[in-house]
Amino acid sequence: MQITRRDFLKDIACGAALVSLPPWVSQLDEPLARQTHLPIFHSSPWQWIPARDLGTGNPIITALNRLAFGPRPGDFERVQQIGVDAYIEEQLAPEKIDDSALEQRLATMYPTLSKSIGELMRDYPQRPQVVQNMSKAERLEQILAGLGVKTELTQNPQQVVAQLQDATMMRALFSRRQLQEVVVDFWSNHFTIYALKNDDRWMKTVDDREVIRKHAFGKFGDLLRASAQSPAMLVYLDNQLNVKGVANENYAREIMELHTLGVDGGYTQQDVAELARAFTGWTVRQPRRSGAFGATDYSDAGTFFFDSNRHDNAAKRVLGIDLPANGGINDALKIVDVLAKHPSTAQFVSKKLARRFVSDNPPDALVQRAAQTFTQTNGDIRAVLSVILHSDDFKNSFAQKIKRPVELVASAARAMDLQADDVRALSTTVRLMGQGLFLHPTPDGYPDVGDAWINTGALLARWNFALALAYNRVPRAKVDLSKLIASRGVSIKTTGEVVDFWTDVILHRALADADRKKLIDAFGGNASANFDPTRLPDPVALILASPQFQYR
Repeated sequence: MQITRRDFLKDIACGAALVSLPPWVSQLDEPLARQTHLPIFHSSPWQWIPARDLGTGNPIITALNRLAFGPRPGDFERVQQIGVDAYIEEQLAPEKIDDSALEQRLATMYPTLSKSIGELMRDYPQRPQVVQNMSKAERLEQILAGLGVKTELTQNPQQVVAQLQDATMMRALFSRRQLQEVVVDFWSNHFTIYALKNDDRWMKTVDDREVIRKHAFGKFGDLLRASAQSPAMLVYLDNQLNVKGVANENYAREIMELHTLGVDGGYTQQDVAELARAFTGWTVRQPRRSGAFGATDYSDAGTFFFDSNRHDNAAKRVLGIDLPANGGINDALKIVDVLAKHPSTAQFVSKKLARRFVSDNPPDALVQRAAQTFTQTNGDIRAVLSVILHSDDFKNSFAQKIKRPVELVASAARAMDLQADDVRALSTTVRLMGQGLFLHPTPDGYPDVGDAWINTGALLARWNFALALAYNRVPRAKVDLSKLIASRGVSIKTTGEVVDFWTDVILHRALADADRKKLIDAFGGNASANFDPTRLPDPVALILASPQFQYR
């Protein structure tokens, strides 16, 4: 069997993801008190296909599961009141939605989010660098005081990545700008950067802030140019090693194959080689040390710059376009602009967006309309999204998408109105399910099709999380089932009432009679019998673990 480089890296990443897990994770497989067996409503463990027996669904819940990470209590009723199209328009203009309370909360909890790359390198150094980066006076002070290394200097770059992961999860759970978070997730995956590669431990946070979030709803050309000059991308795809005479083709290949044209977009290996030459000299500034014992200067560390001495100034030809000699930085800038406006890019990006929001195999007519809008608006991302989200294809696409781990965890937490100041456990759960935030090692990104995520191992992890959430076993987080019942102002006593209540709260629609009966059978089979209140988490866990909840 042949193993590609990317497959090999994926295997390594999967192994690494199982290291240093918190103790509570290993307890998820322990039986819970009065735990019920999880029924399997539909069996298709190896090949996922959209279900045909779940009905037509409701455009409201489809919108809330696609434009958002699932509804929180009250969201369904609000969209029902204002209408799906009004909700789409509201979410397409995130700048008009006040999310300042969450942003202030994040700024307090995660100080790394607002720092520059140089500040992150300085404040969160690798452990061997802690003493090395201190000035001679600081070293002497530490020796005389007998205190060892300063506490603030023991912060490490892994904390920078962890804060970015947790802030991303917090935004998925609590941001009012839900579509923005979904679109940011899409572009983070499209322009994948493995956050644990070399200096990307510090750089990905700034890439997230200055590239992905800044341009998520703007012009694709601006986003592509910002990504091309992102220090995190240059480090991840080795372009800082790309110098005249020894061209490194990694970034040149991926910007065409994965970021713009697509693998069948019309470029050749010769185009890759020539574009790599155009990108020579695009690099990143390193920290500067002054003297043998001087402090390190981080003022412009980790910033992009063009090194003309490392650039191949000979003439080039890329995609049929001649680049005259001595073009300097404009060699690559010109091709980046060409790639952003290329018809193949319009097709490739539009299809990926339609796949993300509509179905694993989106209708070709919808893709063509989106691509036409992409071209006519010079790559206006908001306009392309509007075409997709206001389409009948979108509104009628109930149960055509499976929730990936991040969507499953976030939607379950939102459905249960989970409250948390620390979401590290949720970030870890997503990683255990195979979708660690910013941890995909290869540049193709996490897959966005159901086949990649539905198998026996993945289902077990989903079921375990449903049990942990329902039984309030997620550390430093709280789910109050009694409060959710009280907020509805209803009295539920019988098994049938309990099943119907939680079905409505979690799924916002009735189950098929056969599936409802299976749930009732799990609790004795008598819908009119009084339900044991000590078993209240059981139906919650069963519905969260059901196939019906796995769709988005």
